[in-house]
Parts: sequence; structure tokens; C-alpha cells
Amino acid sequence: MLSANNLVLVTGATGRIGSVVVADLLERGYRVRASTSHPVPSDTSDSVIEWRQVDFFAEPDFDSLVRGCSAILHLAAEIGRKDRMGRVNVEATKGLAQAGERAGVLAFCYTSSVSVYGSGRERTITEESPVLTHDRDVRSEYWALDYVREYGRTKLGGELALRGVAETVRYVILRPAVVVDLGQMIGVRDWSLAKRLLAAHRHAHHVYVRDVSDALIWFMERGSRGGGVPGSIEVYNLAEDEFAEPRHIDFMRKAFAASGDLRYRTMNFPWMADWLNDFLRFRSLTIRNPLWRMRFSSKRLKDVGYRFPFGMANAERLALASLRREAQLSLDGNSQIVETQGHGQV
Repeated sequence: MLSANNLVLVTGATGRIGSVVVADLLERGYRVRASTSHPVPSDTSDSVIEWRQVDFFAEPDFDSLVRGCSAILHLAAEIGRKDRMGRVNVEATKGLAQAGERAGVLAFCYTSSVSVYGSGRERTITEESPVLTHDRDVRSEYWALDYVREYGRTKLGGELALRGVAETVRYVILRPAVVVDLGQMIGVRDWSLAKRLLAAHRHAHHVYVRDVSDALIWFMERGSRGGGVPGSIEVYNLAEDEFAEPRHIDFMRKAFAASGDLRYRTMNFPWMADWLNDFLRFRSLTIRNPLWRMRFSSKRLKDVGYRFPFGMANAERLALASLRREAQLSLDGNSQIVETQGHGQV
């Protein structure tokens, strides 16, 4: 059984999710071996975190990376470069799992993506819904740019690689929706006017990064306690699509009220115009649902007993509170400038 002083491998440890996972593990008393493709932090003397610089494209020594670890949280992925995705997202995932099997780790949690579903024929997506064709690019299956389709196919390829390796380790595949921190939520004000108008009506599919981190650790601990069968693979959507006000415009209106920032002003553009834009842009004769029209079911996640500890409602409150503080600081700063100018005229 995994105890708090065991060593946990976190790949992609400096990414959006990975950095939060590392902090959460350390807070809970775990020791962490953290891998990143970037130069490791200069101060690596901390006894509870061991940094490794690893390029998964270059076929690293997976056995050395895994040695001594009780569990693996695999978040590292190639997102932007198509020429690297197959090696990093599929082959490296397979090599890491094989090393985990040889090392006898207790649990392996893999962060996949809802992009594996592509553009669904049905609006409601469960873990049993059809997924992309993984071994070739079928453009009509996913209304997205080329590199996004490749990302979805190779993340699915990583899932299939685990199925070909699984023997004694307990595996959990999590398919998160759009993972955001507070900065990304606030950052919609930096969108272009055209994007704000066109995307305002869209369901954001946001899931808070701290909830994703907690879910990874929860499933890791569950697997280490014997949850699931050795060699089993469980798959869960990680979404909060039942959030009461999920559209971008819902947050923008609250953000404008909290901050007075005119960049949050927008209109609710008709959804049909957005759908038609996608239909023409990707020239598909097959009727599909773009991401913003799909809904990702969390029933399986809840059935296994997991609940998000934070939730988007709390994340939204934190983001709005940050905007209010920002607005107040700006107001105080402007008042000081006016006061200083007034004294200068005396």
C-alpha cells in the first residue's frame, strides 16, 4: 500500500497540471520525482523532490526514471508539434508503462483528453462513446485543425498502448475537458473582439486545475489500496459540464460587473452562425457536433465515489475576487496619482 513517504513519479511536472500536482503531493507528505523537458530548477537540494530533465522524444532510460517509485502520474505530452506527437504521446507512454510493470509500481494514472472523442455524432459523451480512428487521420471525425486532430489521435494511441502493456499494475485513464487555472479564466478579456463575439455563447467545458490534480492523486491512492484488478484499466471523463452557468458569456458578465473592464463586454452571438462557420471551415459533409455543443458525462466518475473538492463555482468566486482586488488597486493607484498631482500644483 502506498504511504505518504513513498516516492511518486510525476512526468510533465512543470506544466499547467503537473506543477499543481507536485505541490499537492508535497503538501500531503509524499516524496516526488519530477520530470520536465525544460532545464531543472537550479536549487535541487530539497530531499522531498528530485528533478529529472527528460526528453521523451529521445527515448530516455525509463527504468532509471521509474526505479524506486511506488506510483506514476503521467502528464507529459507533446501538444503543438505534429512530428513529435507519435513518439512522445504514444511510444513514450508505452515505454514508461513497461518500465512501471518491470518495477512493480502499484498505480499508473495517465492524463488523456476529451479530444479522443473528436466531434461526436451524439451530443452527450460517455466513456463508451465512439472515439477517433487512431491509426490514420479521418478529417470528418474531428472538426479541428490538423495538429489538434493529431493530438487527439496520439493521446488515444497512448491509451491503447497501455492496454497492450497492462499486466500487474492498476491503470486509470483520465480524460479531462478544458483544464483552467484562475489566470486562464480571467484571460478571456485578452481575446480578440471577433473571438469574444463568436465564442461568447459556447459552453466552456472548464474544469478547475486543482480538481484535476486532486482526482489524479485520489485515483493513485485508490489503486495503491487495491482498487481495481491488477492489470485493469479504468477510464473516466473529468468534466463539470453540469455547472449551472457554463458559457463564456456567463463569466464575462460577472467579470465586467466585478472589474468594470470593458474588455469583458460582449454579445451573445447566435450559436447557429458559429456552427455554420465550423461546418464551412472544415468542409465536412458528415453532421457532427463541435466541442462546444458536446456534453461530457461525469456519471462514471461519481459512481465510483469521487467528487471534485473545489468545483467551478468556487474557482469562479476566486477569479472574480481577484478581479475586484485588481480593480481596487487600480482605483487606489489612480487616486494617489491625482493626489500627488494636486500637491504639485499647490
